[in-house]
Amino acid sequence: MMKKWWIIWMFGILLLAACGSTEMNESSGEGGEEMTNELTQQIKEENGDYFLVITNGTEEDVTLTFTSGQQFEYQLFDDAGETVYTYSMNKMFTQALSEQVVAAGKSWEQPLDLKNELASMSVPEGTYRLEVWSLAEQFDGEKVSIDDFEWSGQ
Repeated sequence: MMKKWWIIWMFGILLLAACGSTEMNESSGEGGEEMTNELTQQIKEENGDYFLVITNGTEEDVTLTFTSGQQFEYQLFDDAGETVYTYSMNKMFTQALSEQVVAAGKSWEQPLDLKNELASMSVPEGTYRLEVWSLAEQFDGEKVSIDDFEWSGQ
């Protein structure tokens, strides 16, 4: 008789545990994937200045999560595919979590300051491929690029 109750008790515990984990996976996993699919990033040029623009196409505010003070990265590549410049190569960033809220249907622009960055590193004039990406966890390293980025050297 005791063995029977033991089996029923264990079955009940397993059933409750399974229900609890299913509910958590549905609410956190599926919602996160939908938000990521609705967030977009693009490079915008305006009067020679470049921006990384993150647009929230959802109906709810989205909180972008960053694992450090660095919120974006970019690299410049020559025709041979060699890295000419990496934004973070000569910088230090705080090692603290940070967040940025992007309101529903709105965009958040981050200036890339390419003119000052590339001029200060004496990057030669030429045509390059520019790859830019947000370091928000929601983008998981997804990059956007300009294949024929013209740099005047100044």
